[in-house]
Amino acid sequence: MNSIRHKGIHYMGYCIRDILRFTPLVLWGKLSMSIVEGFLGVWMPILLAQIFELVPYLNETNIYLFERKAVCLCLCVGLPPMCALVTRAVSIYNDSKKESCYGWAMFEHAQKIRLESLEDSKVLDAFQKANAAYASQASGSRLLSSLFITVEAALVCVSTVFVAGSFSVWLIPCMLLGFLVHLFTNLYSENHRTVIYRSQSSLQRRLWYLWQQFCRKESVKEMRTLGFHDYLKKLWVETNVQVVEEMQEVELRAARLSSAAVIVKNTCYAANVAIALYLMVNGHLAVGQFAACLSAFTLLHSELTRLGDKISDLFNCYHYVEEYYDFFQTETEESGDREYRPFQREISVRDVHFRYCGADRDALDGVNLNIRKGEHVVIVGVNGSGKTTLSKVLTGAYLAQSGEVFYDEQNVKDIRREELYKDISLVSQDFVHYNFSLRENICISDLSRRQDERRLQEVAAAVGLDELISGIGGVDTQLGREFGGCELSGGEWQKVAIARGLFKDSPLIVLDEPTSALDPLVEYDILTKFLELTRGRTSVIISHRVGICRAADKVIVMKDGQVVECGTHEALRLAGGEYSQIWREQAKWY
Repeated sequence: MNSIRHKGIHYMGYCIRDILRFTPLVLWGKLSMSIVEGFLGVWMPILLAQIFELVPYLNETNIYLFERKAVCLCLCVGLPPMCALVTRAVSIYNDSKKESCYGWAMFEHAQKIRLESLEDSKVLDAFQKANAAYASQASGSRLLSSLFITVEAALVCVSTVFVAGSFSVWLIPCMLLGFLVHLFTNLYSENHRTVIYRSQSSLQRRLWYLWQQFCRKESVKEMRTLGFHDYLKKLWVETNVQVVEEMQEVELRAARLSSAAVIVKNTCYAANVAIALYLMVNGHLAVGQFAACLSAFTLLHSELTRLGDKISDLFNCYHYVEEYYDFFQTETEESGDREYRPFQREISVRDVHFRYCGADRDALDGVNLNIRKGEHVVIVGVNGSGKTTLSKVLTGAYLAQSGEVFYDEQNVKDIRREELYKDISLVSQDFVHYNFSLRENICISDLSRRQDERRLQEVAAAVGLDELISGIGGVDTQLGREFGGCELSGGEWQKVAIARGLFKDSPLIVLDEPTSALDPLVEYDILTKFLELTRGRTSVIISHRVGICRAADKVIVMKDGQVVECGTHEALRLAGGEYSQIWREQAKWY
């Protein structure tokens, strides 16, 4: 309990810190309006009681006092709508700043999360909940707004109880009973609702994923041609029904409790009216006091409901805020503090082990290898042998659970990772189709050389994009039909991705299955030109096809997360081992 309280205090501090940093107008604007409305709410029942006491005894002496209090009462009635307009304007201002403040903070943190953590479904759930909290609640601003309104409503309720209680203490118990029942039922329902909502994070992500399949052109085409539309619809409906049924049960229970609370609250209201009427009939209350009591009961009845709702809303907002700031507790990449010096001799991997979250075995199981500077290396192996994982550990994107990766004598864990990344170019197997111009698609890897036409043409020619460029009308043509541009084939997109990796003139370039969408002859031609263009640079090509191995300086063969063979193409082919078997199996197809 102490840790929960400590966490809550910290997160409230984070809210105030962020609002003062990003949107101070929200804090001061809402605080000012809450103070004004709270003061008016406290003052109003007192004014009413004083006015009702003056009315029976109006004369020339107290008429001025009566008029002044009547004007003050008009202010109490007329100013709250004006405060509501100001609060609304502040909320609009807050919404306009939400994207550039809270959204940008999430984006910045997301860029620092350890890449291997993105393989963990719990991290993805945390991201989904934080995004929902940010998108719908504007983070802490609504929490503070609810807090101010809660304090304001509490002050009005206390003052109203004080006014009514000053006439008779018998009016207080029913007032408190109606409020407490309403408050506790709201808090119970809100807590139950939050528990169910949080348990649905994975379901909500699955629901969104399924819905996206109906909106993405790639999946729609495949769905239409293969005829599994009804099956996807069935999955979406089943998931949606599960989500809705769970929340429906929560809301029905909340509605039943709320109905019971309303009955208790209205019974207490009626009982107070009856008590006040009895006191008036028996001479314990004057007619003016009875009228003030009725006004106080009505105001209290409304404010108690408002107070109960706002306290419940306060807890609801805190749950969203908690999910937003919980995301910032996600483990980030631990960059070293030592300066990175471009390696001059070799990259060495020493007894590296790596296991994905939730996996039952290591993806890399004691890997050892050396890659000399300027060497062209091809890593081959069947699917699932650990090739892609090795490329991520090799480049420092993933940190090994045990073992080390050295650039010369520099341990990847110790050097500043952002400096290392500047020296590495990577083309992953799940490369992105950017709906930008062809120039942007290629030059995005090194925007400082965006206007280097000579370099752009050299890279485009190396991967066979000359014909495509002339066919679409130049390198500044928009790609992708998403925004009315030219759509490319899978192989053409893959050539663009290779060109993007080549354009960045880095000492180390890693290509992970870069030509899977190309036929073997085109693949061999492109990769041969690639090796020529990267002469003097270190390159690592990961492939399950062995055609390019003939042009490599070294071939590394992986199986079950281990390096089982290492050598030249010819030596490994004649050795009769794993590589020789892969070579013979693939040769049957050509």
